[in-house]
Amino acid sequence: MVVTCDIQFNQNECGTYFAGQLVDGSVVLEADKPKNVKAVILNISGFAITKWREKRFGRRRNFSGREDYMESKTYLMGSETSQNFTIQTGKHTYNFACKLPENCPTSFEGLHGCVRYIVKVTLLIPWKFNQTYTRGFTVMKMLDLNYESPQLKIPITSENYRSYCCGPCKTEPLKMQIQLPQAGYVPGQRIPINALVINNTNIPVAEVHYALIMLVRYSSPAPAVNSCLERITMTTAKSESVLRKCTRSLTQELLVPATPPTCLRSCSIIRISYQLEVEARMKGWYSSQTITIPIFIGNVPLWQTPPIIQQQPRSSRMPALTEEAPLQGGESTDKGEQQAVTDVVVEQNIAVTDVQLPTDIYPELPPPSYEESTHTLRGDVNEDDLHAFGPCEFAPLYPVYALPLTLAPTAPVTPETTRGAYINQNFENDKM
Repeated sequence: MVVTCDIQFNQNECGTYFAGQLVDGSVVLEADKPKNVKAVILNISGFAITKWREKRFGRRRNFSGREDYMESKTYLMGSETSQNFTIQTGKHTYNFACKLPENCPTSFEGLHGCVRYIVKVTLLIPWKFNQTYTRGFTVMKMLDLNYESPQLKIPITSENYRSYCCGPCKTEPLKMQIQLPQAGYVPGQRIPINALVINNTNIPVAEVHYALIMLVRYSSPAPAVNSCLERITMTTAKSESVLRKCTRSLTQELLVPATPPTCLRSCSIIRISYQLEVEARMKGWYSSQTITIPIFIGNVPLWQTPPIIQQQPRSSRMPALTEEAPLQGGESTDKGEQQAVTDVVVEQNIAVTDVQLPTDIYPELPPPSYEESTHTLRGDVNEDDLHAFGPCEFAPLYPVYALPLTLAPTAPVTPETTRGAYINQNFENDKM
């Protein structure tokens, strides 16, 4: 290989950013001998795509959708109409910076779609196939639980009833009551579950099963309007049985693993929701009874004294350049250590606003680690390029906190504390 390319992010080895922040880094081209090219192009883009196939009435039909959030194109060398250029032997470094839009949804890789942000360098080679080098990076929409709905901070309760058989054989109801101390959590927290099972039937409950479920709804816009649902089980646990004609209070914890936050509005074709499911599995051939509670996942946890945040915009520290402007590299040194340095700034004609990280907003909050989600997929950032070089797999990294269960302990569920309980609407049945 004559030319290699390394895409690096400044002071951000993992390549993780919040929406609204400045993504800056460098493109390092290294040639072991002179290479003729027509141009070298830097593209920074963010988009969401959906794609799946369904079989209806014996025919297969494809559905797809796309939504773009940012797109920039800058010529690091040459242009489409210019003469050929020669990349001399040695290293050539080009610095770049790009401000992310404020309304970017969080990166996600799923079975039928993704929200993806990439930096791509393309070498236009005359009379041959172009060479492309791509690196993905993670963008997260700031979801501070302290500034979302106040209902996330209060205890949440749900209950339901069910009888078995019918007619003269109809049993007394099996009653389930579930209570959580709050509805908002972040990855790394454990969800404490208090369950009260009142088994007035003649059928014993074999076990009570708990699961944290991620629901991803993929949509296809007009003209082929449709949607499909992906159901992902993230964390499970189970507790003891409940004998017939018995009442039992149960407690359990479910860990929230690394995962993208709830996304219901920022992306119109991929919606992400979470719910907690508690299932009473009956002994024998009787069907189970399930109760669900919606859960909101953020990336900044509930804190005791949330501060007042005032962000002052400031202008960029680097001058803006117009897109598609040809850029010239600096003079090289000796042949073995040739280096060209060019600064590239891709902006949206707006000032750069400092987006504070959680550790800056809450000094007492322990800094998170950034981990890959184990229940989602790894994406292929080179899937649209037939002649791509370098690594192709990419997995977003999400913040994971080491936090206590909740800010304040909650009492176990009792029949007296469930007054005003409700049955929530299941996201799975939402027809959008």
